[in-house]
Amino acid sequence: MKCAGKTETGLRPQNEDSFLLLHTDTLDAVAVSDGMGGHQAGEIASRLSVETLGRMLSDGRFDPEAALSSAFLEANRIVHEHASLNDAMYGMGCTLVAAILEPDRFIAANVGDSRLYHFDGKQLRQITHDHSFVAELVRRGAITPEEAKTHPRRNLITRAIGTEGRVSADIFVCDWKKGDMLLLCSDGLCGVLDEDEMAAYLRHCTDLDATCSALIQQALSRGSRDNITVVLAVNDGGEA
Repeated sequence: MKCAGKTETGLRPQNEDSFLLLHTDTLDAVAVSDGMGGHQAGEIASRLSVETLGRMLSDGRFDPEAALSSAFLEANRIVHEHASLNDAMYGMGCTLVAAILEPDRFIAANVGDSRLYHFDGKQLRQITHDHSFVAELVRRGAITPEEAKTHPRRNLITRAIGTEGRVSADIFVCDWKKGDMLLLCSDGLCGVLDEDEMAAYLRHCTDLDATCSALIQQALSRGSRDNITVVLAVNDGGEA
């Protein structure tokens, strides 16, 4: 699999996003985490979560669905324990979205509102479900997706890594084929660009690094005030 990632501080004083590009002899995996909490706590939470995920998945000799669930549980334990032992880090947490990449399928998991999209060359489809206050309102039909973008409580997360003693990740197992792409991102990107806009960049992608940068620059030009992180993965059919 070919993968690339880029993160941008943007207008925030510090970057609390982290990402993972993991390649071993037995496994390819990607992840994005968006931290929250003051005094650099968000930065620490996101870093701990992706480091834990990478360590837990590095062996690659396991059932991928169970492995992702276990890795998310361990990331939650470590972040929660770190916060409990450091008064300045109290209440810190992060989102986490990840995928294990196989030639004919990908196994994704998420907690929070960082997202994973699947692009089949024509349509961009959100795979993960946001764990947020406004996402729940949209699912209930109380507001529209457009209204969610400007809702005053749009940043309220209902599930996060590290804020509670235990958390459950949503797991998704999806088929993909050679040439398909995955887009993982923090809400600094998907909070300002719609699916059609993001799909247009993927449709004309010839260089993953350049496309990551272009998506970030477009989000900045559209007024994103958050950290922005983009990870792209393309199914190359298992080519070396």
